[in-house]
Amino acid sequence: MLLETGMREEGLFRIAAGASKLKKLKAALDCSTSQLDEFYSDPHAVAGALKSYLRELPEPLMTYSLYEEWTQAANIQDQDKKLQELWRICNRLPKHYHANFRCFPFYPVQLL
Repeated sequence: MLLETGMREEGLFRIAAGASKLKKLKAALDCSTSQLDEFYSDPHAVAGALKSYLRELPEPLMTYSLYEEWTQAANIQDQDKKLQELWRICNRLPKHYHANFRCFPFYPVQLL
């Protein structure tokens, strides 16, 4: 939903959704309900739920153990080498984190 409609929304991850709406969306997601249509009209609620999910992970999505590698890759000036290094690091993520990471629009394979 965010990729389809939310990318044109100003302040998408900055403007907070209403607390009650966010709580209702999170409850719906926790129950694996398919009744999420009402939230398609509020990209801020969906973005808020995503931010909350990422905040509540037991370890950051990019993991503590790979922190140094991420920061070193960020400092590579040559864009092709940087992309190769980011791809290499992505492949070292634990499987469940890698699966989450692939959903983001900045995932390196989408740049190829």
